[in-house]
Amino acid sequence: MSVAPQVDDAGQVGEAAAPMPAPAVVDVHAHVLFPDVMGLAGAAGPEMGSSDGVSFFRSGDYVLRGVRFVDSPFSDLGRRLELMDRLGIDLQILSPNPLTYFYAAPVEDAVRFARAQNDRTAAATRAHPGRFAGFAQLPMQSPDAAIAELERAVRTLGLVGSYVGSEFNGIPLESRSLDPVWSAHELMGVPVVVHPAPPDVERPVAVQSGARAFDLDIVIGFAHDETAAVARLLFGGVLDRHPALRVHIPHGGGTAPYLKGRLRTAIERRPWGRDLVSRPFDDLWSQLSFDCLLGTDEALRFLVAAEGAQRVMLGSNFAGWDQADDIVARTRMLLESPARERVLAGSALAWFKQVAL
Repeated sequence: MSVAPQVDDAGQVGEAAAPMPAPAVVDVHAHVLFPDVMGLAGAAGPEMGSSDGVSFFRSGDYVLRGVRFVDSPFSDLGRRLELMDRLGIDLQILSPNPLTYFYAAPVEDAVRFARAQNDRTAAATRAHPGRFAGFAQLPMQSPDAAIAELERAVRTLGLVGSYVGSEFNGIPLESRSLDPVWSAHELMGVPVVVHPAPPDVERPVAVQSGARAFDLDIVIGFAHDETAAVARLLFGGVLDRHPALRVHIPHGGGTAPYLKGRLRTAIERRPWGRDLVSRPFDDLWSQLSFDCLLGTDEALRFLVAAEGAQRVMLGSNFAGWDQADDIVARTRMLLESPARERVLAGSALAWFKQVAL
């Protein structure tokens, strides 16, 4: 049974409501945009609308076209619930849009936007108990501000973890300056989700990398950056220094599960790998989990076989350009019990424990 936390008008978590049936399908890859946070990040916006009949979203100088944001399930909770019902999704853990991390913005702008995003996410979970939980956005360019917002989001708003990029305006995941942030996650018992942002999202047009061609930044760029994130968490000692930290990587972990042996061999044989970590590789790897947004049946089967269903979760990229409309039906068809039930909901409820409190 799951229990919905009660949050009063002041935003304080109180006594739990009556138990509700545990969800049978939980979607952990479900970005959301709230119309009333538009424009709260200063010059960076963000802004969503349409021009010449084409939908767009602007974050700074980065403009994404061809994805419908306005009056769509991406930004309208009523439409979202209707589409969830059609796809067979009982509960979503709502997450920030990676276009709106604002790590290059002034800290005060990033804090203002993160607080507003998290407040709206918490309001959605209160308005629709049993249908939504939420991840917290953090201003990671300031570790102190990130810790403060994590504490508020988890302890006051009842959110179930954080949602961050794979680098923070030049600060890499393995930077020792971020150790207090990871320790705060351990202390509060909440995981972090690492979902990259497009590399050019906060760069001026004049210095953008060219990865926008054919949308390579999102079609293959996310997988590259997710793989690199896993490597940095391993090689940079983050997982070793923080044994209670749980990290979730979307899109099947990029290519990391496929390259697991190569990553292990690097630690064992490369000159810099000697004495790099103090704990066994398998212990470090067990701190990672992945979603099943992969695109093919073969990839889904491989991921579950390689990592175990207890560390694989349903992810749809709900309302996004590559939304997996049939992910629930395909998971039910491809997997046998008990792996089926774990991927559909059980792994998420175990990993993000606060969802089931």
